[in-house]
Order: sequence, then C-alpha cells, then structure tokens
Amino acid sequence: MTTIISSLSNTQISKLSTTTIAGLTSEDVDALSSAQIKSLTSSQIAALTTDGLARFDSADMSAISVKSLAGLSLDQIQILSSAQLDGFSTAQVAGLYSSQVAELSTAQIGSLDSTQIVAISKSAIAGLDVAKLSTDNVAVLSSTQVAALSATQFGGLSSDQVTALTSSQVAGLSSAQVGTLDSAEIALFSTDEIAAISIKALGGLSADAIAGLTTGSTEALTTTQVAGLSSTQLAALSSGQLATFSSDDMAAISKKALAGLDVTKLSTDNIAALSSTQIAALSATQFGSLSSDQLTVLSTTQIAGLSSAQVGTLDSTEIALFSTDEIAAISAKALGGLSADAIAGLGTGGAEALTTTQVAGLSSTQLAALSSSQLATFSSDDMAAISKKAIGGLDLTKLSTANVAALSSTQVAALSATQFGTMSSDQVTALTSTQIAGLSSAQVGTLDSAEIALFSTDEIAAISAKALAGLAADAVAGLGTGSAEALTTTQVAGLSSTQLAALSSGQLATFSSDDMAAISKKAIGGLDVTKLSTDNIAALSSTQIAALTSTQFSAMSSDQVTALSTTQIAGLSSAQMGTLDSTEIALFSTDEIAAISAKALAGLSADAIAGLGTGGAEALTTTQVAGLSSTQLAALSSSQLATFSSDDMAAISKKAIGGLDLTKLSTANVAALSSTQVAALTATQFSAMSSDQVTALTSTQIAGLSSAQVGTLDSTEIALFSTDEIAAISAKALAGLSSDAIAGLTTANAEALTSTQVAGLSSTQLAALSSGQLATFSTTDIAAISKKAIGGLDVTKLSTDNIAALSSTQVAALTSTQFSAMSSDQVTALTSTQIAGLSSAQVGTLDATELGLFSTDEISAIGLKAVAGFSTDALAGLDSTHMAALSSSQLQALNTAQVEAVIAAYKTY
Repeated sequence: MTTIISSLSNTQISKLSTTTIAGLTSEDVDALSSAQIKSLTSSQIAALTTDGLARFDSADMSAISVKSLAGLSLDQIQILSSAQLDGFSTAQVAGLYSSQVAELSTAQIGSLDSTQIVAISKSAIAGLDVAKLSTDNVAVLSSTQVAALSATQFGGLSSDQVTALTSSQVAGLSSAQVGTLDSAEIALFSTDEIAAISIKALGGLSADAIAGLTTGSTEALTTTQVAGLSSTQLAALSSGQLATFSSDDMAAISKKALAGLDVTKLSTDNIAALSSTQIAALSATQFGSLSSDQLTVLSTTQIAGLSSAQVGTLDSTEIALFSTDEIAAISAKALGGLSADAIAGLGTGGAEALTTTQVAGLSSTQLAALSSSQLATFSSDDMAAISKKAIGGLDLTKLSTANVAALSSTQVAALSATQFGTMSSDQVTALTSTQIAGLSSAQVGTLDSAEIALFSTDEIAAISAKALAGLAADAVAGLGTGSAEALTTTQVAGLSSTQLAALSSGQLATFSSDDMAAISKKAIGGLDVTKLSTDNIAALSSTQIAALTSTQFSAMSSDQVTALSTTQIAGLSSAQMGTLDSTEIALFSTDEIAAISAKALAGLSADAIAGLGTGGAEALTTTQVAGLSSTQLAALSSSQLATFSSDDMAAISKKAIGGLDLTKLSTANVAALSSTQVAALTATQFSAMSSDQVTALTSTQIAGLSSAQVGTLDSTEIALFSTDEIAAISAKALAGLSSDAIAGLTTANAEALTSTQVAGLSSTQLAALSSGQLATFSTTDIAAISKKAIGGLDVTKLSTDNIAALSSTQVAALTSTQFSAMSSDQVTALTSTQIAGLSSAQVGTLDATELGLFSTDEISAIGLKAVAGFSTDALAGLDSTHMAALSSSQLQALNTAQVEAVIAAYKTY
C-alpha cells in the first residue's frame, strides 16, 4: 500500500475518497510526499485521522495548502504539536478561521512565533482566547489586531497583558475597549500610552476609571484629548488631576462638556485659564458655587461674557470683589440679573463705575435698591440713560437736585404721580422749564399751593395745557398774580370749571383780554363772575357770555351789566334775561335793547318789562315784538305800547296777543292790528274795547271778527259800524250778534246786510228785527232767509213786498201760527206759486173771508193735499164764484164733512 501511495500522482491523490483517506495507515501517511500532501483537499484533510495527522512533520504541515488547511477539524487542531505549528507559514496562519484559532491551546499559541501571531487575520482574531496569550504574544499583536478585539476580549486582558500593550496598539483602541478599563488598569498605562489614546477612544473611559488616572496621566492628556472629554468624565476629575491641566487644556474643554465640571475643584489658575465663552457656558448653579478667590481671578474679558443668570447668583459681598473695571465690563444685559440685595455691594465706587449703557439696562427693582450716595455718583449722562420702563422704581427722595436736573423731560414725564408727589421743595425748584413742559396732569395734580409757588413765571408758562388741568383747586391759590399773569392763552383755555372757580379776583385781574376770551365754554360754568372786573367782563366773547348759567349771570353787578357790549348782549339766553330786574334792564341802552335776540327777550320777566321804559319799548324791533309772550304784552304800559309802530303792532304773535290789555291801546294801535290779530283777540278782550277803539276798527279787521267777538257788541257799539263795516262782517260772525244788539242796527245798516249775511241770521235774530229794518230788505235778502231761521220771523212785521218776496219754500216753512197771523193785505199779497206750496195746516187757518181774498186762480192753485185742511165753515162761506173755481180734483180730494159743507153752500146760492 505504501508503495502504491508513493507511486500515485498528485491528481490521483486529490481524487481519493475521504473514506480511503480515513483508512490510510501511519505508514501510508508517512509515504505521502510533500507534493502529494499539497494536493490534498480540505475534505481529505478533514478525513485524516488524528493519528494519521500526527505523522505529519513540520515540512508536511507547511505543504498543506491554505485553502485545504481550512478543513482541519477542531479535534485535529487540538492534537497539533508545537513542531507541526512551527511548520505553518504566515499565509497558513492567516487562513485559519476564528473557530480554529479558538481551539488553539496556550502551549500551541505560545509556540507560535511573532510573525505567525501577527499573521492571525482580523476576522479570525475574534475567536482568540486572549487569556491564552502571553505578554510577548500581546506585545507582538498589531494595532489592527488589537483594535479588532471585541470589548469582551479586551476586557479579559490581565494587568500584565495590559501592561504589555504598546503605544501603537493603544492608539488603535476603540471607545468600547477603553470603556472596559477600570481605574487599576488605566493606571497601568504610561504617560505616552495615555497620550496615545485617541479622542474618540478616550471618550469611552468610565467616570470610575477616571480616578485611576494619575496626576502624571492627566498631565499627559493632550489638549485634543481634553477637548473630547465628556461632561461625566470632567465631573469625575479630582482637583489634583485638574490642577495638572495647562491653560491650553482648560481652554480646550468643550462648551458641551463644561456642564459637568465641578468648579469647586478648580484652582484659581484653572479659572483664569477658562475663556470668556467657557465662563459664559457655566450654569448659574456652577457660577454660584465659585469661591471668593475664584471670583477674584476672573478677568474683565471673562466678566464681560457673564450672563444675567450668572450675575444673579452674586451677593453683595461677591459683587464687592469686582474692581471698577470689572464692574464696567459686565454687559448691560448681564447686569440686569444683579439682585436688589447685591446692589448694596457695588458701593459708591462700583456705582460710579457703571457705564451709561449699564445704567440704561438697570431694572426698576435695581434702581429702587440704589442708595442716595450711590445715585450721587451718577453723572448727568447716567441719569439721562435711565430707561423709561425702569424709572418707575426710582426713589426720588434719594436723588440730589443735580440728579433731578439731569433727568430728561421724557424721564420726568414717566415718573408716576406717587413718585412725583414725593419730591422735596428743593427738587421741585431744580426742575427745568423743559422738564416741566413734559409733566402730566396726574403729576401736576400732586403739587400743593406751596410747591406751585416755587415755579418761575417761565416754568408756569411751560406747563402744558393738558397737564395744568390736573392742578388742584387748592393749589391754584399758589399761583399768585405773577404766575396767573404768566399763564398762556392755551393754558387758560385748558383750565377746568373747578380751577376757574378757585381763581381770586386779583389773579383774574391779571388776565388779558385774550386770556379771558380763551376760557372754554365747558369750563366757564365754574367762573365766579363776582370776581371779574368790568374789563374781564368786556373781554368775554358773546359765546362765553351765553355759556354763563342764569345763576352766574344774575350775580353780575350793575357795573358789570353796564360793561356788556351789544355783541355780548346779542348772545344772551332767555334764562339769562330772566334774571334781570327792572333796574338792571334799565341800564341797557336802546342799541343794547335792540341787540337782545327775540328768543332771549322772551325770558324777560313781566316785572322787568317796566324797566324798559318808553325808550326801551320804542327800541324793540319788530322781531323782538313778535317774540314777546302774552305775559310780557300784558305787562306793557299804555305809554310803552304808544311807542309801538304799526309794524310793531302787526308783529305781535297770534299766540301772545291773548295777553294784550286792549284798554291800554291807542286807536292807532288798534288800527295797526291785522285782521288775524283782531280775530285772535278773546271775546273778553274784544268786549273791553272802547267806542273809539271800535270806531277805529277797519272793514278788513271787522271781516275777520268771530261770532264770539261780535257777540260782545251791544246796540250802541254795533251802531258805530258804517254800512261798509256791517257788510264786512262775515255771515258766521254776524250769527253771534245778540238780539238786543240787532236793535242797534240802523235801517241803513240793515239795508247794508248782504243776502249772505241775511242767510246766516238765526231765528232769534230774525225775530228781533223791526218792521223798519225788514222793510229795507230787498227781495234777494228776503229770499235768502234760511228755512231753519224763518220760524223766528214775526210775519206781522213784514210788508206786503216782503211777503211777495218770500219763496214758496219759505212760505211753506211758516208755522200755522205764523201763517194765521198774516193780515188780509199780506194774504192778498200771496202769489199763486206761494199758495200752491201751502200746507193743509196753513190752509186750515184760513176763514171764509180770507179765502175770499184769493182769486179764482189762487183757489185753483191750492194743492190737493192742502185742501184737506179747509174748515167746513170756510168752505160753507165761499161764494159761488170761488166755489166754482174749485177743480174737480180738489173736490174729489175733500172729505165727507167738507163735501157736505160744499153741498150746503150750493143750496144757498
């Protein structure tokens, strides 16, 4: 078999089955040449028995191809001798799998030389049990191999193995590997090795392990490594370790990591080495834990970067450690965080060191905390820099007069009324005209009479009208005459009614005519007019005078009333006029009387009317007269009325004329009244007219009389009317003439009555007419008598012409009593037409003699209905001629008794 084996070609060997390979004896294996071994496949290698494999020497082992070597089973790996392993080339070692490497024993690994160790692949090293490595093995591992170790493998290294690591290997460590190191292990690293750890890897070092860094190690950290430290790592550093940090190291600490720094562990050198950005990145809590020594070493640059939260941690003792330059270096925004309690720590030096920008950023609370001595160090620019928003916190009692004078008008205006009210006399005196010009009404409202008296005339004039409106009435007294005189017209225009009321006569006397004219209509109601001089009165505009209340106006003295101009008087109201008595109205000139508006004059009382006199009455315009009330008219005397022109009389209103006492009117007054005015007179007024006044009435006036007015006329007065005036009375008015007055109508007046007037006469008036008056009536007049009124006619007073003039309707309207009273002549005067309209009642009053007066045509004209009224006696008394005149229709209309009377009459013929 061995002979056969040795004679087989390499190709034949590579094709042997794994079974055949497994059956090879030791002698057979020994017979294999290096070339034949090289041709073995990985499956054939795997098929070799451990005894067979053990026959391979180092040369045989080195003959196995890298690819076939992968077929070595774990059992086969375990039996490999040191000699056999020694035969492995670096390529073969590099081809081992991690599982194969994992099966290598400590002795086997120990037999590998450095080139073989370094040849272990990166992927295979994952299977390496590092505990089997000697320190020499560890030392020869490449940095790539070490970096390829898992954190678990690296964490399994012993102290000796860790110590065996080189700087190059350490430089390749990962953060996960470094993270497995404890404080004891990291302490094994030399300063070079510490410096060799990459920034990224160093980031994996645990806080606990940080403690293992010696001061030498921390000192060995590069600035780049320090820059990579996390907040947790920084927090773990001791004061001793931090003390080894150079200024560059401190400056390299990242802003993000700085939050973990325990500043209490920092030396003053450490603090001084921090950049302004790093200092600014410290939390308020960190900054607040700085010691006095640490605060003292802060530079102006560092302080310039502080935040308001950081500055807010400083107490009065700590802020006092800052030099004036350092105080000035604090940003305005940061200084805003300084507590009110800490303000005291600034002292006068610190306060004086504040820049205008810093002062501008102070809050109201900070300003309130400043002492008078601190404020005294403020320059005028500092004072002017105080913000409008913060100035509300300023305690003015702490300000010097220089401080006050340095405030801008805007700042002074921003002071609350409460603040402004606390100002001392000296401070008030220190105010400038410009500052005063910006005061508010609320601020001015805090001033008392003593304080306002401190203002110069220029300062008084500088107060805005709006602000001056806030000055209390009690303080007005403090103005004095000089200050009152200094008031501008604009200021006067803004004074309130209460302020005006508080002004004294002395103060008002300083007012110019422009000042007086500037007083507002709204405020003038508060003016005490008794304090005004006649010049003051004369300077008031008509609008202002008109705005005075009736109470104010009534308080005016005679001199003041006399001082009123026609223009002012023209603007008076009726209420104001109503306050004048007869003595006061008498002070008005005729031009002034004429200037009073009609509406205002209406307010003049009846008692005051007497004060007008005849001159005042004569001066009244027609418009004024037209506005007089009935009460005012009633108060006018006959002498005053006598001054009225015809236009004045005509101007008296219909509404007011009812108050006119006609007994005071002259005939000229009466004649000047319009028909409308006369018609508006009451019956009582009209009845009071004298004969001369009645005589003075014109036809036009009479034409407008009412029935009530005409009803007041007696027979004597109606007799005064001319025929034209009688004719002018309206029919409606004439109806009011009493029956007694009818007798006063002359025959000429009766004749002057128109048919329309006659038509309007009542039955009572007709009854009162005499036969002489009726005799003047024309046929038209008689025909105009109304059917309603004719019943009052006394027919015995009618002439036969009157009878003949009556219409058949009027005759028919006569009562049987009236008809029966007619005389034979009147009956004879009746016409056939009138007779045709007679009623049976009227016919029934006729006797045979009266019927005998009728012509045969008139007998025939009696209506069929009327014949029923014939009495049997009258029929029986008819002569044959009149009996024959009865028509057959009339006879047929007779009743039985009448027929029998007719038959009886015929028997007598």
